[in-house]
Amino acid sequence: MNEFNSFFSQGYWWLSLLGGLHCVGLGLYVRYIYREGNGNHKLLGSIFSLMGLYFFTGMLNRDNSPAPIHLVFTLIIPVYFLLMPLLYLYCYRSLNNIRRDIKLSKHFYLALIVAIAVLITSIINQHFTVQLSNIPESSRLTFTHIGALGTLLPGILSIQTFIYFVLIIQMLKKYKGRSHKAHQESLQDIKFRWLLVLTFAMVCNWLVRTLLVILPFYLGDQISEMTQAMTRLLLLLTVYVLAIYGLKQITKAAYLRGKLTYANNRVSTPIKASSQLLNSEELNYLNQLMKDDKKEGHKPD
Repeated sequence: MNEFNSFFSQGYWWLSLLGGLHCVGLGLYVRYIYREGNGNHKLLGSIFSLMGLYFFTGMLNRDNSPAPIHLVFTLIIPVYFLLMPLLYLYCYRSLNNIRRDIKLSKHFYLALIVAIAVLITSIINQHFTVQLSNIPESSRLTFTHIGALGTLLPGILSIQTFIYFVLIIQMLKKYKGRSHKAHQESLQDIKFRWLLVLTFAMVCNWLVRTLLVILPFYLGDQISEMTQAMTRLLLLLTVYVLAIYGLKQITKAAYLRGKLTYANNRVSTPIKASSQLLNSEELNYLNQLMKDDKKEGHKPD
């Protein structure tokens, strides 16, 4: 039994490493190789990088953690509050073809507030840990504030995730109702389907994590490595599906753009060719003949 647990722990460690490397690699590819003119590739690359961070946390345990494990996970949680705002901004900018620079959006304020709260609480916690012997017995309750905050944040994160999913779905439904020209509709449908698949992939992973990890956490049940491995394995498979589907949509969009460019060139080519039947010297010669004919026609008999 101990051998099986050791084997499973090693497998879970390698799964976390593999998933983290794949997500970070995909994020770097999207950010620095696959570029979009409006800069939305940076948002998508950040989303995959956050997934990579989630995978890498699976490699931490009480033996290799640089700090108490509960403190490390609490310090990491504020970063996860960026995931859904990034997804929302990516969908919004993609659907509306926004090209202005990506700056600090109001959607990031909650993550900033949570990060400040966690940092202040951690500093207070560290202060009381060092000075614990000099603190009166009645004041030692403050030592548990970091644990209470770590218990509260997953619930707040789940609420934020649900709200943003509702906003994204409403935005996609509203966009689907718009009318487009024939050639634009094909390209816009490709973009719409990609955003829809990306959103529902995130929804499925969030629901699985909520049912297997967050709810048992609040119910007081112990979360096993098997459960965490299942959530990470599902997320890794989702990343593979998104990568394959995204490449397929990119190829299809490039084909349609090439087909549209070819059709436009065919329309403009006859006009251009007809204008080049006579060169400039021949046209000047004809104009001179016409002028001479007019002069002769105006001469009195």
